[in-house]
Amino acid sequence: MGYTWRDLPFELRTIIERRIGTVTGAEPPAAGTVSEFAGTLETAGGQVFCKAIQENSAKAWMHRLESVVSTVLPPNIAPRMLWKVESDGWLAIGFEHVPGRHADLSPGSADLPLIAGTLETLAETLTPAPPLRAFSLAERWSGQDFWHRLGKQHHDRLDPWIMERLDTLILAEREAPDLIDGKTLVHTDLTGPNLLVNGDDVRVIDWAFPAPGAAWADTAYMVIRLIEAGHTPEGAERWADTVSMWSDAAEWSVTAFGAILTGFWALRAAEAPGQQSDALRGHGLTWLRHRLG
Repeated sequence: MGYTWRDLPFELRTIIERRIGTVTGAEPPAAGTVSEFAGTLETAGGQVFCKAIQENSAKAWMHRLESVVSTVLPPNIAPRMLWKVESDGWLAIGFEHVPGRHADLSPGSADLPLIAGTLETLAETLTPAPPLRAFSLAERWSGQDFWHRLGKQHHDRLDPWIMERLDTLILAEREAPDLIDGKTLVHTDLTGPNLLVNGDDVRVIDWAFPAPGAAWADTAYMVIRLIEAGHTPEGAERWADTVSMWSDAAEWSVTAFGAILTGFWALRAAEAPGQQSDALRGHGLTWLRHRLG
């Protein structure tokens, strides 16, 4: 269970209130968060979205990275970061409150063309990637051996379709890092809850995992999320065809990316089963079956 506003240290709350005024209420977000505290703070001067985490938390690095990348994101892409406070062993970040609802990724949704346009804007605005001390996608995925380990350690969990293509999947994950390298800053965690829609405006939130990479990578991440939302692989890729950067991606590059991402989820599902990893493994395999036959 997460912390409430009143659970936060007095000194931290005092420093924040010096910046924004007395907090009269705190509304938690509609979707989950990795923060120990997250909420829209109500003040006499308006609303501010705040997230906070203890500095000794294993996830504190995500907040630090987001606080850095937020200083270089244009306001037409993401909410502006207003301040960062470190006090009493806590890190808190304040953002402008952006009205909107989470994006609807289901087939036929009117949000889908808006999201395609947002991906275009992201690539245009964030190429070349702003200078950040963050691993690139190539570095993030380099040296991984998910499918090799699955074949060696979890042979009994692999169905015949995977076993017939295991060598191809192992090759794909070895080649994927070089194939997804690039000069665009990509979000790498685009989901419905991380896209706020307000009319024709879309803002991208939760920049905890940004990385320089191929301009088409965020579109590829979205393909799996569309399959999760009920699209067929063919339908998801038809949507991806409306994003110009997608046409720059070689077929094998996209397949290799899908292979290493699905391998990550499949190994996690085998070693630490959970509803989310099991589901993402299934969606990734649905896409790979479409691409590999």
